[in-house]
Amino acid sequence: MSHPFFSQEWCDAAKAVANANEVMYQGFKDPASFTNRMAFGTLGREDLVTHVEWKAGQIVSWSPAQFDESDLWVIIDAALPTWRECAEGASEGKKLLMAGQLKLVKGPITAAIENANAFNSFLRSWGQVDTDWNV
Repeated sequence: MSHPFFSQEWCDAAKAVANANEVMYQGFKDPASFTNRMAFGTLGREDLVTHVEWKAGQIVSWSPAQFDESDLWVIIDAALPTWRECAEGASEGKKLLMAGQLKLVKGPITAAIENANAFNSFLRSWGQVDTDWNV
């Protein structure tokens, strides 16, 4: 059964897939210290935002928006087709970030560069979730 993109059901399924992704974990510069809160938003859709909380390179919480912006370390926005392109593995997140298709709204670009392999693998893991993209 497909889940609407960024819905709680989708987040739960994506969390399980991402946390089982050893390639993602190994892609962090220092997974043991990767403890942050991040937001992923959809351009033109303020209602389509998800928040991910990491502790030691593992996701402990993934849900629709729940944190105040001041509590977020990184905010990345993209158009819905761009998120899908990343999930399907058609493009790498790090390349789309450098090209401006993934927009770093808040956070250090150095962290994005240092953890680019983890980020790519994280976004590709979204493609393992049966997703309803018609949201």
